[in-house]
Amino acid sequence: MNLQAMRRQAVPLHAEVAEVLRHQIMSGDLAPGARLPALRELTEELGVARMTVVQAMNTLEDEGLIEKHSGRGTFVREVQIPSRVALQMKADLSEIHAMVEQLEVSVRKGDITIEKSKDGRYFRSMRRIHARGGKPFCQVDIQLDDDVYEQAPDRFTQEIVVAVLRDLGIDVERARQNITIAYADFNLAKALGIKVNSAVFKVLREFFDAEGKLIYSAKLYYPGDLLELDIEFATGI
Repeated sequence: MNLQAMRRQAVPLHAEVAEVLRHQIMSGDLAPGARLPALRELTEELGVARMTVVQAMNTLEDEGLIEKHSGRGTFVREVQIPSRVALQMKADLSEIHAMVEQLEVSVRKGDITIEKSKDGRYFRSMRRIHARGGKPFCQVDIQLDDDVYEQAPDRFTQEIVVAVLRDLGIDVERARQNITIAYADFNLAKALGIKVNSAVFKVLREFFDAEGKLIYSAKLYYPGDLLELDIEFATGI
């Protein structure tokens, strides 16, 4: 990975590295007690000098976000994560179907795995890049109930999952979606062709069947300049 090509030009390299890790800690993506990669791993992955990573780590340590233990490594400290105010909205599932019809899917070979959930069920995990007009539009991390996947494995492997679920007539009793603002780390920036630490919309989407069981979930990441929310409120006052 070449961090030089993805950095914001006016921001020093060590500040970019620190900011990525800071966002991951303050969002909860890096949990308290999590061990950070070793200096050598980070310098090799990012293609930056060792001192750049050292400066970034020193900054985070001064802020009280991480702590270093000689011979053991560097770990995330317990921090107060800012609370969010939730604005409840309702929409129709057809709006998601309308959006995905405009998209193309790029499936990466080797990215489909099978995982066992805590309740003993099996899910297929897939990572996709959805494109619009030939350009990356979002990255999608998918988990799909294995029994559902087996109904059309070829289609689920090559097509947008939401569209296949609709075509198969899979019963979706309830669906929910949570949208927050996040920031692109090194891998996400590379996948979407954007700058490191650019704002992105992070969307958690979940579909449930009539028994209340989760059959599909996805984490979607959209560049901040490619998506907008248009909300019309009922005034009935």
